[in-house]
Amino acid sequence: MILYYVGELIVAVILAAAQVAWAPSGRAMGLAPDLVLVLVVLVGLFHGPEEGAWSGRGGALAVAALTSFPLGGLFVAYMGVGIATGLLGQQIFSDRIPVLILIVFVALLVAHLVQLVFVPAPSIGQWFLWTLLVGLYSALAAVPLGWIARLVLHRPGLGLTGPAGASLLTRRP
Repeated sequence: MILYYVGELIVAVILAAAQVAWAPSGRAMGLAPDLVLVLVVLVGLFHGPEEGAWSGRGGALAVAALTSFPLGGLFVAYMGVGIATGLLGQQIFSDRIPVLILIVFVALLVAHLVQLVFVPAPSIGQWFLWTLLVGLYSALAAVPLGWIARLVLHRPGLGLTGPAGASLLTRRP
């Protein structure tokens, strides 16, 4: 079990490094997608609120180690998103790509609102524009990461077939 958390932390550090070192030609107005938040959302959706919170903690540590964001705001934002998506993942079909895109976009908006409480923006209009751009960029980056997560992360619970036993098709009169 500890190897899972160590592996998750390593992936968070790799994604945080990729986020910080995003190529200037691939940036939209100098902004890169929030890949670590996408990881937190995916772990929360696939493994539930507790794993989402642990992933948020590791993601906050990884981002704080490589950037100048305050650690308290990152902890609250990322762990809150991990818990919320973990609770949400048990209620909806989160493996569908359009739903995943919408969840990542809303999660990023909520995380940036929480971070705004800890570090007020000098210009609300510019902050809102940047948040929308990063949200759209992160939602698009969630598509390939979501496909990889489907292959790597096992989703516990029943599949679409339901429990074994007699059904209306196999029942004999």
